[in-house]
Amino acid sequence: MKSEMDNQNVPVALDSWNLMEPQVQQCPYDFYKAARAQAPVYRMPQNGFYLVTSFELCREIMRHPDLYESGVSPMAIKPDGVPQEIIDVYQKQGWLPLASCSTSDPPVHTRVRKFLEPLFTVQRVRGIKPLIDRTAVALLDGLAGRTGIEFVHEFAHPLPMIVIADLIGIPHDDLNRFKAWSDAIVEPFSMMVSAERELECARLVVEMQHYFAAELEQRRRAPRADLLSELVQASARPETNFNLQEQLTIITIDLLASGNETTTAAITSGLLLLIRDPKALAELRADRNLTANLVEEILRLESPAQGMFRRVVKPTLLGGVELAAGDLLSLRFGSANRDEAQFPDADRIDLDRKQPGKHLALGIGRHHCIGAQLARQELSSAFSALLDRYRGFSLLVGHAEPDYQPSFFGRNLRELWVTLEPI
Repeated sequence: MKSEMDNQNVPVALDSWNLMEPQVQQCPYDFYKAARAQAPVYRMPQNGFYLVTSFELCREIMRHPDLYESGVSPMAIKPDGVPQEIIDVYQKQGWLPLASCSTSDPPVHTRVRKFLEPLFTVQRVRGIKPLIDRTAVALLDGLAGRTGIEFVHEFAHPLPMIVIADLIGIPHDDLNRFKAWSDAIVEPFSMMVSAERELECARLVVEMQHYFAAELEQRRRAPRADLLSELVQASARPETNFNLQEQLTIITIDLLASGNETTTAAITSGLLLLIRDPKALAELRADRNLTANLVEEILRLESPAQGMFRRVVKPTLLGGVELAAGDLLSLRFGSANRDEAQFPDADRIDLDRKQPGKHLALGIGRHHCIGAQLARQELSSAFSALLDRYRGFSLLVGHAEPDYQPSFFGRNLRELWVTLEPI
C-alpha cells in the first residue's frame, strides 16, 4: 500500500488504491485522508460505487433518508447478484433472509424499529448493567493466573455474546454454535468471501434458522422473561404482526449478529489503541471517570462499521458531484470520524475531547443504532473490569502483528495476543 505522499510530495492518485483489496483494508486511513482532500465524493473505478469520506457529507446523507435510501444489500449488488445456488439453499431448506432494520426503509423499517427500539432504552440498559458487569468480571476470573492470552476469543467475543444470549434466552452451552452462526451471517456482508464460503455460510444460517424456529415455538407454548418471548407477543399484535420469516430475520441479524459482532470489534480495537498509546492509558488510570470518553474515542477512531450503503432516489448534487437516481454510495464512517475538519488531532485518542459523542459510528436520525446504549455499556463495563484487574497491556512477544479480517464493511481483528500486567 502506498503512503499518502511520494518522495516529491505530490499527492498519490486515488485510483492507485483499491478499497476492495485486503491490504488496503488493513489500514485504510492514508487512503481516507487522501480522499477527503482530493475527492470526498469519489467514484471507485473498480466497481462504480461512490465513496463518501467527509464528516459533513456523510451527515448530510444521513439527515435525508428519503433522498438516500438504505435498502441496499451488499450481497445483491455484486456484479452477478446473489447466486441462484444460495437462494435455493434458503428457499428449499430454510427461509430467505429479509432486510435488517439497518438496511431497510419505511414501512418495513418502521414496523421493525417499533418493536426493537423499546428493548434497548437507557432505562432498560441500566437494568442490564449488573449482568454485563458480572459477565466481564467472570470472564477475567477465568483468566486468573495467566499473563498471556488471545484477547478476541477469550474476552472480547464472549462478553457481548453471553449478554445477548442471556437477553434472547438461549443457553450458554450453545455459544460456540452461535459464534459460527454469527460469523456466517456477517461474513457475506464483507463482500470479500469466496463462493464456497458464501455457500457454507448459507447452510449455517439455515441451521440457525431451524434452531430459532423451534425456540420460538417453545415460547408460544410457554412464554419466558426473554426477548424471544417478547418477539412472539409482538408478532400477535396488529401493528407489528411479524410472520416467521420476519421473526427469524430479526433474531439472527438484528439481535444476534448486530448484538455482538460490532461490539467485539470495538472492544478488541480499543485495547489495541491503548497498547499503542501508553499516555492515554496513564490518563485513564489517573482518572477513571474518563472511561466514558474512552468509549467514544474507540468508536470514533476504529468505527466497527466502516461503511454503510445508500442508494440515490432522484438526481441530486452532493459535494459538487452530480448523482443520478440509482447511484450507490458507501458512507465511510471510518473516514468521516477521522475528518480533521471536525476533530482536532483526529488520529489520536483525546480523552478530553469536546463533544466526544459527536462521531457517526452509531448513526444519526432514522437509522441511529438501536443498540447504541447497550454497546456503550458493554464497552464501558469491559474496560472498567480490565482497568480494575490490570495496570498495563502489551502485545505478546512471538506472535504476528495484529491483522484485520478482510471486509469492505467491518473492522474486526482476527486475533489479538496480549500480555496482561496484573495490579
